[in-house]
Amino acid sequence: MKFIKNIIFSKTPLNGLYRYKDKFQIYPINIDAAPSSPLTEHFPLIIEFCYDQSEVKKVKKFIEMEGYFPISEMTAQTNKLIQITNLLSTISNFRFFFYRRPEMKWAIHLPEKEISKMTEEMRAEYNKTSSKWSMLIYAYPNIGKDLEINEFSNPNVSKVNQTQHSHYYYYDPLESKKKSIVFPQTIDDILDKYYSLNEEEMKITNSGMHQFCNGLDIFSNMKSLSFFSFVSSIETLVNLEFKNEKIDFECNDCKTIKSSERTCQKCGRPIWGIAAKFREFLFKYVSDHFEAKKLYNKIYTVRSKITHTEYLISGDNFLEWDFTDKTEEVDMLHLKAMQLGRRSFANWLLKK
Repeated sequence: MKFIKNIIFSKTPLNGLYRYKDKFQIYPINIDAAPSSPLTEHFPLIIEFCYDQSEVKKVKKFIEMEGYFPISEMTAQTNKLIQITNLLSTISNFRFFFYRRPEMKWAIHLPEKEISKMTEEMRAEYNKTSSKWSMLIYAYPNIGKDLEINEFSNPNVSKVNQTQHSHYYYYDPLESKKKSIVFPQTIDDILDKYYSLNEEEMKITNSGMHQFCNGLDIFSNMKSLSFFSFVSSIETLVNLEFKNEKIDFECNDCKTIKSSERTCQKCGRPIWGIAAKFREFLFKYVSDHFEAKKLYNKIYTVRSKITHTEYLISGDNFLEWDFTDKTEEVDMLHLKAMQLGRRSFANWLLKK
């Protein structure tokens, strides 16, 4: 068993410890030399996890590099990190992430103080700053030495607060630097069910969680694709739920349906029943209340408009400042789609 200690980030501060059995733990960064800034919106934190050597798959393409660059080990570590951060981001209200692909960009460093709190001399000096070609990376001298471990650490910090599951995904789910990360009281049970999935279920679930996290990462700057990603992540679970439903085709090229377990309520002809399956899944795992049914229909309607027409959420293409009640309604629906995704994954896992 190999133990890894690394630095990841969240958009809301983590002020406590969460450990899941002997698989991983996260806690506030406690390294004196680690960079910090009062202006940051990416809060560094520590993650520790372990993996078995059997999880390391040799990469034939890079076999000659293994002696001086352990690509197979790094791949196993990175994939484990992706799995854990996507998992926590989907079943909690908070995005955990790391700089998976360090990007190169022109950038300037930010001051250590807010502009409004700087003196005239400080502002004048800062105005001399020029852009530099920069890499998106979190680093400092001797970082590798600080991240060496042979077993899980025992940080002197209290545990992360937990909230009742039935309230968790509804109450104030927005990220904020003024808040602290909390988890649902069911988090251990959710993770138990996740790690007990069979290989096929795990692969499909991870795919859905990846789509969900894509939706989180582009939530503000690609709202339409984000909305679509949230709904698609749920549809991944829907397809798994109804995988045994059979459809026969008259023609395998154009996919004209010959027979199906679902038929049109008006004409009786066989149909795919995609929207019906979507609603049925949510009735079973989230809520079958009347208001919930209306919400599912609204969300699926917007998803279909984004997919099949020119429709984009307001401000997604060109800048728009003509905010209306409809704009606010769709923005709120976007947020509800995000939380519907989280509730779908969490409740589906709990009921496995």
